[in-house]
Amino acid sequence: MLDYSEKRDYIRMTMACDMQLRYPDKGATEQVHLEDLSATGMRFYIDHELEPNSVLEATVTPCNDITPPMQAQITVLRCSPVDADRFEIAASIDAFEPAEYAQAESA
Repeated sequence: MLDYSEKRDYIRMTMACDMQLRYPDKGATEQVHLEDLSATGMRFYIDHELEPNSVLEATVTPCNDITPPMQAQITVLRCSPVDADRFEIAASIDAFEPAEYAQAESA
């Protein structure tokens, strides 16, 4: 059995993959680096500051084909500078959206 000493409600899963962010108010998108994910939140890195309470749309496409993409509405909780041009973002996952699946071919 794994020792789970973190006091969170949900275990964080290391993802270490790219994630697409969409800014609904601007219609713009960008790629960022997702570090980890839990049932209610995520942590990622970005090259500019984000305001707390910003609402964004996130699409995570895992590196393997076994896991389908995850689409979610997120809210920025915290933006912490790591260095001069990198920020760590903590965000809550507010709502999941249906993942887009490729249409299966008929036999």
